[in-house]
Amino acid sequence: MYFKKIFNLLKTNNLPTKYINSSKHTKNNFIYFKQAFKRPESAPMSEKELNKSLQKIKQLQGAKKKVKYSPSTVTLQVLGSDARGATRCLYVSSDHSKYIFNCGEGTQRLAHENHLRLTKLDHIFFTTPTWHNIGGLPGLSLTIQDSGVSELTLHGPKGISEIYDAVKRFVYLTELNVTEASCEEKDVFQDLCMSVRYIHLKKSTPNNDPESSDKLYIDYSTDDNDDVDYYAHEHNKNGKRNYKIQNGKQPNPKIIKHEKKRVTRVTGCVAYICKLTDLVGSLNVQKCVDFGVPPGPLLGQLKSGKDVTLENGNIVKSSDVVDPPSSGPVFIVLECPDEDYLDSLVNNDVFKNYQKNNDFQNEDDNNDLPRCIVHFTPENIIRNPKYIDWMCKFPSETEHIIINDNNHCLNYEALHRIQHKLNLLHPEIFPIIQDKEQRVDTPYEEIDERLKDLKIHRAKTLNTFELRPLRGFKNSVIQINREADIKEAMDVDGFLDVLAELQTEINARSKFIESMDKFPKILMLGTGSCVPNKVRNTSGILVRIDEETSILLDCGEGTKGQLVRFFGDESDNIIKSIKAIYISHLHADHHLGFLGVLQARKRLTDEKLFLLAPKQIESWIRLYHKKFEPFEDYINFVPNQGLLLTLESLPTDTKDELLQQLKLKKINTIGVLHCLHAFGISLTLKNERKIVYSGDTKPCPGLVTLGENCDLLIHEATMEDGLEHEARKKMHSTISQAISIGEQMKAKFILLTHFSQRYSKMPRIPEDDEKFNSNNIGIAFDNMQFNLAELTLLPLFYPALKLIFSEYCYQLESKAQRRLLKQQQQNEKLNLNIQHQKN
Repeated sequence: MYFKKIFNLLKTNNLPTKYINSSKHTKNNFIYFKQAFKRPESAPMSEKELNKSLQKIKQLQGAKKKVKYSPSTVTLQVLGSDARGATRCLYVSSDHSKYIFNCGEGTQRLAHENHLRLTKLDHIFFTTPTWHNIGGLPGLSLTIQDSGVSELTLHGPKGISEIYDAVKRFVYLTELNVTEASCEEKDVFQDLCMSVRYIHLKKSTPNNDPESSDKLYIDYSTDDNDDVDYYAHEHNKNGKRNYKIQNGKQPNPKIIKHEKKRVTRVTGCVAYICKLTDLVGSLNVQKCVDFGVPPGPLLGQLKSGKDVTLENGNIVKSSDVVDPPSSGPVFIVLECPDEDYLDSLVNNDVFKNYQKNNDFQNEDDNNDLPRCIVHFTPENIIRNPKYIDWMCKFPSETEHIIINDNNHCLNYEALHRIQHKLNLLHPEIFPIIQDKEQRVDTPYEEIDERLKDLKIHRAKTLNTFELRPLRGFKNSVIQINREADIKEAMDVDGFLDVLAELQTEINARSKFIESMDKFPKILMLGTGSCVPNKVRNTSGILVRIDEETSILLDCGEGTKGQLVRFFGDESDNIIKSIKAIYISHLHADHHLGFLGVLQARKRLTDEKLFLLAPKQIESWIRLYHKKFEPFEDYINFVPNQGLLLTLESLPTDTKDELLQQLKLKKINTIGVLHCLHAFGISLTLKNERKIVYSGDTKPCPGLVTLGENCDLLIHEATMEDGLEHEARKKMHSTISQAISIGEQMKAKFILLTHFSQRYSKMPRIPEDDEKFNSNNIGIAFDNMQFNLAELTLLPLFYPALKLIFSEYCYQLESKAQRRLLKQQQQNEKLNLNIQHQKN
């Protein structure tokens, strides 16, 4: 039974069962799982231990096989072009290892969509310690941990790994060990794929830090030094918490004495000169035949560099039959963030060794000349005469790839494809995404005639440079075909009839909708849970009170990119209109996009932003502010605890200013049943319309009180019906539970969101679910925008949605039926055992 339990557990989690044969208990069958479990086969193991061991099995699966040869293929790929709304990231792939240079917000989502494997990723290189470069690291760390990677090494400015000190409470890394490499200029990173030399660029002017010396200390007070495990409910059986909510107020974590710690700002800029390891020469079979070498082990000895003696006494030297090794090509990755670093770059003696003014005519004499240089440098520096002069000193055959925010390209394919189909239902609620692929740019040769002889490429997502074998730059890009996507939907049996019926229903309501207020408008930016997938980003909702006033409800990683893609040229005005960001709780998928939005807004206005969040987020804010980039002076912090419906404690002047800025009549929070310091929120407009957002929670009576008679309840519905046990364990809600809460609070409309990523396109809703046939329940999608009057249209979309995603819905239903059948079989077996015991 114990063995079968292991087998079923592996199968359930899509882990390899080929190593464990439940019908044949041979010694070899147990080798693999004994490595992971490290205990005798007969020893009993609890369910908790079994689940923990699954991670160890994943690590064994993800572990690299030991190799002793240089990779035969190495490719550089632009994962993020840094175009507006895009991440910035260079992905380096070889036969047996993967690397990343810089890791902006959205890296994990693009890697997932483009099937770029992360199981062999152990090294990430950073040029500068800015959120622009490291914003995707916390989320990516969770993803690679789940894929089985156990060791991750960070390279970059000293102290770069301290980002984990700031995020450790909400980025829960139990099985991933993160270390920081020594990156002094005397150090060289070396593995079987490449060697990497570190070049430190220095500022030409002193760093006049505006922080005074006394502010170089962080005060870790009782409330700031949050020592709470925000994922404890997922470790506890049945999802029970060891605290209760009383009067909507949650208890503080354990008392910790005031402690001041001195901190050092993480600064610097590192460039990387990378050289692939030499490729061993291949064995020339024809020469072996000519020398009379018979097939067999002698061929292997010759290939490994050993001379051999034939039976006739002839000696065959390895050098006679093995081609000479090929030297590894060089590529350079750098960023010159501003003019203060220019002199350090252009005068660096190390780079001069790679700037021979000749071409690759004799490969043996030019092994150190770079084949490719990847520039993360901003456009204004690229166009600086000093930088241009420095670029021109490299051989004309060197290819330059520019990754900066002056690029323009499509970044995602899947979200465009789904939006093309949803747009058929209602073009205003599901507008076409405004990713800009075409734009007229001034050619670099017109900027400076010296650049006309250089091979310069503005990066686009998925561009590649093949280093080994050397094939150079390939302009592979994301392609979308709106007509094909529309045809795919139109070809579904019955869709045209359903679409015509839908249009009739919409037309019947159009006069009513047009007569109602256009604001507030709600834009769903992220409707998935935990991690982003191809079509659902993590949590984010933009509530536009009017043209000039907005509030963000949660702000998952990549929220800024979602805003830019949706609004296009208007995105600056929209970001500037955001007066407040509300964070419901401190799980990473609800706030890792906060800094990206803040920094984008900071470039547009000096007006402070209200941050409404659990008070415990202050330790993260202060640490990042002190150690990486200053931003604390641009926010007005309002703790969610101060807005509690039952125990409001916010100073009157602060509350009045908040309401005035947001043009609201009321704003209140309530503690909900999720992790510690989790909240729901209600926004009451001046015309008494009320919007309520649950955040993450299992069914919560306090939320019912907060949202009584609201116009719109946006409630999480992470799990499908039938998975109540899993929902309870993870402290989430099922679809029916979310609807029930809405009914209890007498909400006029219920919008379901925060779906598990197992429901990437559509949540599973049974055909016979009478609750869902109501006219006041809707399903949220990313990039769906509506006003309160248009809520009446959302239930009308459901028949068409089932047809658009018919194949996907069929798969969900099949899985549910198999799960139900399995449960019935287990119940029958249990009943038989009970009957047997009675007899």
